[in-house]
Amino acid sequence: MDYEALYQAISHRRSVRKYDDTPLTQDALDALKKFISELKPLIPDIRTEIKLLPQSIVKTNAPQSLCIYSEKKDGYRMNAGFLMEQVDLYLSANNIGACWRGGSRPSKGSVEAPAGMVFVITLSFGTPAQEMHRKNVSEFKRNSLNDISPVSDLYHILEPVRLAPSALNKQPWYFGGSADRIVVSRKKHPLIDKMNQVDIGIALCCLWLSLKHQGKEAAFDFTPSPVPGKHIFMANVNVA
Repeated sequence: MDYEALYQAISHRRSVRKYDDTPLTQDALDALKKFISELKPLIPDIRTEIKLLPQSIVKTNAPQSLCIYSEKKDGYRMNAGFLMEQVDLYLSANNIGACWRGGSRPSKGSVEAPAGMVFVITLSFGTPAQEMHRKNVSEFKRNSLNDISPVSDLYHILEPVRLAPSALNKQPWYFGGSADRIVVSRKKHPLIDKMNQVDIGIALCCLWLSLKHQGKEAAFDFTPSPVPGKHIFMANVNVA
C-alpha cells in the first residue's frame, strides 16, 4: 500500500457528485479489488466484507458503488469508516471520482448480507464529469485547529485530519490528551449519531496516515479515557 499517495490525496480530495457514462477499465477495477484486499482495519477482530455493486442495485448517480458489511461489535461503524476512507483516498489518488452515500444502500432483496453481518455504508464511484480535485486547502469548509483540539503540539499532525469528510459536514471529532497519547472523542448529534461514528473512523484513518507521513506509528486502544463534557469517548491513539 502506498501510504504517502493516500496521505497526499487528503489535501485535494473532493466529493464528486457528477459522473459520465465512461466505464472504468477492467485493469482499474482489478487494481481497486487488489487494494481492497490489502486494507488495514482499525479493529482487526471485526469481520467485514466490501461488495462491488452496479447502479442497478444501488440507486445513485454513480455507475458503481462499494458497500461495506460488518459484524455488529463495539466500534464496528468506526472500523468501517477507517477501512472505507482508505478506499476513498485511493480512488482520489487515482483520479476516480467518489462520494460517501449515507442514505444509499442496495435495493431491498437485491443482495444478501454476509452471514452474521449488517450493512454499514456506501461509497459510490466512477469517471468524474466535474472538477476532480480541490486546487488548495482554502476550498475546504472546515473547523479550525483550535476548534478540534486544545493540544497545540498536535497541530502539525491534525492539519490534514481536520480536512476529513463527515456527514452533513458536522465534523464531530475532538482530539485531547497529549502528543504521545491522543484521546479522541466526538460530539453527539441526535439525527446522525450512527453516521458520526463512521466519521470518527474516517478521521482516525487520516490521523494514522498523517502520523505515517511524519515517520511515526499509531497504536489504537479503546480503554475509556476522560473526555470533555457532552463528548463521547471513541479511541486512544498511542504515538511512537
